[in-house]
Amino acid sequence: MTVLRKIVDTIAWSTISGKMTSLLLLLIVGIPLCILVTGEELGRIELYNTLGAWAILGLIATWPLSRVLSYLIALRPIQELNGLCVGMQNGNFTPFEECPPEPSNQDELQKLRHNLFWMGHVIGRRQCELQTTTNKLEEAQRQNRSSLDYAEVIQKAFLPPADGFTDLFSDFFLLWEQRDGVGGDAYWRKETANGFFVAIIDCTGHGVPGAFMTLIVHSLLDGIDIQAYEKNPAGVLSAMNVAIKKAFHSDTKNERPDDGMDCTLLYVDNKRNSMFFAGARNYLFVRRPDGSIEDYKGDRKGVGNEHTPTDAVFTNHEIEIETGTRIYMLTDGLIDQIGEERRLPFGRKLFRNFIAQDYTSFEEQREQLRLLFIRYQGTEKRRDDLLVLGAEL
Repeated sequence: MTVLRKIVDTIAWSTISGKMTSLLLLLIVGIPLCILVTGEELGRIELYNTLGAWAILGLIATWPLSRVLSYLIALRPIQELNGLCVGMQNGNFTPFEECPPEPSNQDELQKLRHNLFWMGHVIGRRQCELQTTTNKLEEAQRQNRSSLDYAEVIQKAFLPPADGFTDLFSDFFLLWEQRDGVGGDAYWRKETANGFFVAIIDCTGHGVPGAFMTLIVHSLLDGIDIQAYEKNPAGVLSAMNVAIKKAFHSDTKNERPDDGMDCTLLYVDNKRNSMFFAGARNYLFVRRPDGSIEDYKGDRKGVGNEHTPTDAVFTNHEIEIETGTRIYMLTDGLIDQIGEERRLPFGRKLFRNFIAQDYTSFEEQREQLRLLFIRYQGTEKRRDDLLVLGAEL
């Protein structure tokens, strides 16, 4: 069987022109020659009978002979090449035990077989290189994810605990979601002799750079003599503007990123029924006990940014409060988020409509705001970090 297979392979992989030449010689020369040779020894009737028998035999043998010749001339090499292609498609890039010989003629099937070997060799080598690169990328991604997770732990440890507003407000919620696990949104609180400060901060950058900025900003805020700025959150912003510029050496001519922060800063006076608000490109929303809503706009300049003068002055807003007054402080990650079919920002109007509704608790309100944000975002990419603080005074 092995000998027969080798004979068939030899015939199948011989040149197409050679196989066609042999066939034509057989049909054009061999058969007529046989008839002539036998015809000399046969009479007229016997010659006719021989030709008739040959014709009948030829008709009977045409179909099987056609299949055999087609198989030997073209189909067997093509089937083998197709099988090799399927094997390569399934990941076998070394379909030959050894390299086929270099074609010594212009036979296209021989060339295709030889080229297929080298194509599989090249693809296999590239596949190995790609797998090696993929493994390195996966390892780098794991290390990066591990670093981000640890950075998240550090940032959360540095900030006040999420339940740290319990002693300041009768009730509250904090919705804080960093886009990349860690980021530039943060919150801050500080008590004074007669009241307390609370701030929502949006630092320049996202991810780890943004998180570093929150640590720097917190350190600078804690370094300010906050007792000297009671009822004066605008003064705190001005002091922070100077401190951030000094920390990043903005007085030099060296180029630096436009580091800084946007901020909603509130001072609540425990001795009086009032609070003081100052903002840097941020808003404060106030919901009165009767359900009416007021919004206060901060100054249109950032704190510590390159285009904010060192001697910049911010504005204080004094706001009268009463029992049951609710405040809402947020960064721009919520209102700037693109969503829905029209791909428009969430906006302040939608947020006002949301906080105008009544909820059984702040915890319920937090969850409903989170779900509303997710529905609005839909399939759009998250644009920024998210931080919202709602509280009742």
